[in-house]
Amino acid sequence: MAFFSRGKLRIYLAIVNVLFFILGGACVALGAWQAVDKVFISDVIGSDLYSTAAYLLIFSGCVLVIISCVGCVGTVMQNRPILVLYMMTVLLTIILMISAGAVAASFKNEIGSSMVTNMKNTILYKYGNNIQNNAENKRITESWDTLQKMLSCCAVDNKGWRLYRDSQWFKQVNPYNSIQLDQNTIFVPLSCCVHQGTYTSDDWLRKCQRNPLGPPRYDNDFSQNAALIYVGCSEAAKTFVQDNIGSLIGFGFGFGFTLIIGIVLAFLLYRNLNEPFAPVPTREK
Repeated sequence: MAFFSRGKLRIYLAIVNVLFFILGGACVALGAWQAVDKVFISDVIGSDLYSTAAYLLIFSGCVLVIISCVGCVGTVMQNRPILVLYMMTVLLTIILMISAGAVAASFKNEIGSSMVTNMKNTILYKYGNNIQNNAENKRITESWDTLQKMLSCCAVDNKGWRLYRDSQWFKQVNPYNSIQLDQNTIFVPLSCCVHQGTYTSDDWLRKCQRNPLGPPRYDNDFSQNAALIYVGCSEAAKTFVQDNIGSLIGFGFGFGFTLIIGIVLAFLLYRNLNEPFAPVPTREK
């Protein structure tokens, strides 16, 4: 068929490889953005699946950029061994990208009670605990602060700031009054505070962290604390993950299957190279 002639197949495959190059760059950019800007969520909920999906996407994108160049070389040179290498590496990339989508989907399905339990445990035992000497605890602490500031939430459940009172952080910031509470006791970290207030900065933070009339010192609401964030992070984190994980799933599955086009065209060209090249006849004058 003229539609699948050697010349046409070379053109199709060249176009596909240019698209693969662009796609690979997009995968690297998306994976890097997720890994750098969003990966803190993995520390908060105690699961590495989100970061694993992002890094798989980065690696897949890098491989895709390389093999698009290999495909162009094989197409121009009409070299069968290079085309075989191209088909094998594209197949590997398909597996990697579908794996990234599957990992992201698994992470999305994991969100639930286990996530809430992990979030509570990271606050109780990791947050602010010996962060000068423990790199993991320091990273988790920074991740929690980032999450609470970004999503305007505090602790895990709504009105759940009391969780901090049972944490290792509470004992370390209040070494002399963690049991006997007084007006100097700090009940919540700064990231649980509303960062705009009508008072001076010191008064606002004291009202947020040490309010002597109500939350966070007391659990009841008879004194509304305008400086303290009441919304818990569990629902906010769940929404955050669901909004961001869709792009990883879409790239992983969608573009993974799209790569099959490259394998099909390379295979057709590979088979076509077994046949002698028949130039297009020209009309004699």
